[in-house]
Amino acid sequence: MSNVSFVTRLQRNIRYQVVLQNPVPSGAGVLADETVRLSTDHSRGRYPETLRLVHYRDPETDKEYVFLTNLPDLSALAVADLYRQRWQIETFSRWIKQNLKIKNFYGTSENAVLIQIWTALIAYLLLLWLKVRSWAGWSILELTRLVQNLIMERCNLWALLCPRTSDPPDYAQLTLFNLGGTC
Repeated sequence: MSNVSFVTRLQRNIRYQVVLQNPVPSGAGVLADETVRLSTDHSRGRYPETLRLVHYRDPETDKEYVFLTNLPDLSALAVADLYRQRWQIETFSRWIKQNLKIKNFYGTSENAVLIQIWTALIAYLLLLWLKVRSWAGWSILELTRLVQNLIMERCNLWALLCPRTSDPPDYAQLTLFNLGGTC
């Protein structure tokens, strides 16, 4: 674990001893900055080095967080910022899994992962566009199921999404604008 850096939330059941109280910047939301050592034999056996404990209050939500890290050179505020960025990545990953329906990646290279995310994002945006344009008030889930069922069928998607109540009267006039593709 010599080259691995981490910032994580402190679990409630973790036992530790404070080795050193680090100075706390005033007005930055940092409540405490301590150097600690894990105190149980099991924990110390798994991680014998000292760790940094940062107690932080988020000024936007007024919630308090306690972070544990092995990065002694960063400021306490930078440790809290790193965790916030990590959390945004976790939130984005959850959104991808829920909305883009990516459960696992088919490729392992960076390019393969990006292609799969971009393809799923394009498909999601097209479904969202269909939802906005349709008259029927379909949900994204209903549109997804409709497209999945009709993917190999040749049909007029607009006729399904925007049913007309009646055909316009035929006055035997030349159609000046062909708006057949819009709802």
